[in-house]
Amino acid sequence: MLTVITKESSRNSVSGVQLVMDRSSEYGPEGKASVMAAALFLCTAGSMACLFLVLPSDFIVATGLVRLSAIAGSVVLACASAIVFFRPPWGYRLGLIAGLATLPWFAPSELSPWRNSWITLNLADAGQTSIAGLTILSVGLIVSAIACSFLRLLPARLLLKKTPLCGRTWPACASGLLVLAVWFGKSAVPYRLPYIADGPGASFRILHVEKRGLRFHEVGISGSRDGRFFVWQQDRRLFRYHFEGRSSHGVMPQTTYDHVSTFAEAPELRKLHTGPARGLSQWNADGWYVVLKDSHLLAFSSEYRTMPPALVTDLFHEIVALPTTLDGAGVSRDVSLGLGYDPVAALGFIYLNQPCFARANCNSQR
Repeated sequence: MLTVITKESSRNSVSGVQLVMDRSSEYGPEGKASVMAAALFLCTAGSMACLFLVLPSDFIVATGLVRLSAIAGSVVLACASAIVFFRPPWGYRLGLIAGLATLPWFAPSELSPWRNSWITLNLADAGQTSIAGLTILSVGLIVSAIACSFLRLLPARLLLKKTPLCGRTWPACASGLLVLAVWFGKSAVPYRLPYIADGPGASFRILHVEKRGLRFHEVGISGSRDGRFFVWQQDRRLFRYHFEGRSSHGVMPQTTYDHVSTFAEAPELRKLHTGPARGLSQWNADGWYVVLKDSHLLAFSSEYRTMPPALVTDLFHEIVALPTTLDGAGVSRDVSLGLGYDPVAALGFIYLNQPCFARANCNSQR
């Protein structure tokens, strides 16, 4: 803005013209954009430094050049946070390169269905969950830093609501949140743990779920060929990270063992086909789920308007009434807040190598 000011001097009565250049309107938004970018770069560098330097762990799948590029990227981002104030184009170019340099660490380790940070939050290990949380934060910041650098390098003629797109910061932050949301949906649902199951399968499993509003009460039983049986109970609430459970075991008497043998080979169950084992969605609902030899799953629920055969409920109540020895009680975690925890998980299929884990394989055999 050009301002013309006329001053009269009482000493020499000479009129002068003073030119004043007001740059606040020109560099104010640019200065604010630089501050926002520098803060984003610095936070990203700090989270990466803590992840790879302060909290080293075997859980971080990064070795050799991949680990070195991630550490170097955090250093370059810290430098770029200062350079953007003096030479903005160079600072944003460095921020873009440093952010892209960390992708070789993120892509192979965090997109794996077997072990990623989201399902690690289902564990009770405080150390691993802390690292997993920091990893998720770092990924969101990295994506935002890359998007911010890219936006700042765009031509000023590109406008968004009559404002240069290169001066916007919220689209960069939104892109980071979008990536986290997509990553969450791909990695955290359905419910699972980052382990591999080891041991023989059960000859049968029966689960009874009672849903009352947002609360779920689940009682499950399973039996093995040697006559042992297991009973577990869980009380969950939708949109809660923690839920309580307890388990116990016992040995079947001969009469019950004979009933189990008859049940596992019952033709009426093996020839029966039902709908998939979906979670209960009605406000008040009941569901019964049966698995024979960890392969054939049957679902009966009030939502399907189906009831299980009498031999299912009779065996269930017979085993639940048997004396048991308490194995333990504790608190489990579900990062999906109950949205990814369905009857398949409640039946005990929470490991990827279990034959009934995948939803497609848990539908009735057709």
